Amino acid sequence: MSRSRSTNRFRRGFSLIELLIVLGIMGVVGAMAIPRLNLSSNRVEAIAQQVRSVFLISQRTSLTRQYDVIISIDTVKSELRIAEDRDNSGTIDPSEVRFWRPTGQAEGNIFSVPPRGFSTASITTSIVGSQLKLVDGLPSIVFHRDGSASTNAEIFVSNTSKGRTEYRCITLTRSTGRSDLYRLNGTGSTATWEIAR
Repeated sequence: MSRSRSTNRFRRGFSLIELLIVLGIMGVVGAMAIPRLNLSSNRVEAIAQQVRSVFLISQRTSLTRQYDVIISIDTVKSELRIAEDRDNSGTIDPSEVRFWRPTGQAEGNIFSVPPRGFSTASITTSIVGSQLKLVDGLPSIVFHRDGSASTNAEIFVSNTSKGRTEYRCITLTRSTGRSDLYRLNGTGSTATWEIAR
């Protein structure tokens, strides 16, 4: 009786062979999944969500603190500048808070012109807006104290990985300051923008 108890006590767990078989199966499944990963899609989604979150935070800041917040877009460095315009002058004074938010240019995230525009088929710039302001030479959007934005806008971002380029469009509605995210499906003239969920 004592002999069977001691045998059961040592039989718990898996044998080395069983562990090696499981690791081998996991390795095969992993090797099949890695080529299917679309890094450009994940990376461009990250930059697009970051731009949207900057818009959302800026809108909330302007509502709660009751002064304008200016978002300037540096398309060369792929950065966003957020500035609190406390005196609502439309300019950024040296004493006013401002900071830069990089968008991951090292990972290939850039502001770029897609093969097809969002509201019009042909565009020539990565930032489209009828009333974009220039602040310090950068295209800028101002969020006002009532939550509205200074312009309707379309901001286009992209990422290229393994020869595949993914595009996203962040739209901004002037009257409400609402932003939406779209993804470009297809290529060339047959490409269409669809809401990203």
